[in-house]
Amino acid sequence: MLDLWSLRGELAYVRREDGFVKIGALTTIDDLYNSFLGKERKYLGFVDLYKGFGAYYLRSIATVGGNIGAGHPLSDAAILLMALDAEVKLVSKSGERMVKLNKLYRGKRELDRRPDELIMEVRFRDTPDNSSTALLKIDRRHGHSMGYTVTAAYLELDGNIIRDVRIAFDSMGEPYPGRAYKTEEYLRGRELSEETIHGAYSVLESEMKRISDYRAPAEYRLDLSKVLMKRALLLIRDRLSKG
Repeated sequence: MLDLWSLRGELAYVRREDGFVKIGALTTIDDLYNSFLGKERKYLGFVDLYKGFGAYYLRSIATVGGNIGAGHPLSDAAILLMALDAEVKLVSKSGERMVKLNKLYRGKRELDRRPDELIMEVRFRDTPDNSSTALLKIDRRHGHSMGYTVTAAYLELDGNIIRDVRIAFDSMGEPYPGRAYKTEEYLRGRELSEETIHGAYSVLESEMKRISDYRAPAEYRLDLSKVLMKRALLLIRDRLSKG
């Protein structure tokens, strides 16, 4: 195991640059919350992330790079960043390369990353003012480090029309976070309403394959996914309506 904590001076940052929001790999959940991401309406998903991320002390030591690199389906920060269409910078002695976060995972705790590569940064396009984000999860108790189901959403509205939407879950069937692409496609261009969201349920059901384990059955997780998707989209609508 490699301890990189001494490099926080170089790799712990949140900044806007060249149209991107860039986050250093050693940025903690606390750091995210205390940056502009925890203050601006369009990034309120990071406030959700902070409030639901395990115990308080974990927020001060858990890093964005670690959350992504864990390759676990219940990595909250990775799920939110996937909804923001983020990409990851991997660096080695031979150079650097950018990998889309949704292409980084190959399996549970298995990444498209060579042994000599380190996660140095994650970045995403700075989003427009008519957009916002949300991260929701359900578990037995608030603030637990895991969840039965985790959902993150990005929503951009033109009036009440869905101009763009991205929805990520802890799993779409594979043992790692994934995007609901068919559901997103169904929602784009439609009016944001409960009727529209209910129409998206069948699309989500067609592309999502939940699994059963000792914590919850697949049918329960699928129902929770629909509920959390609806709650996330309506929460973002409320956030945008407040101006």
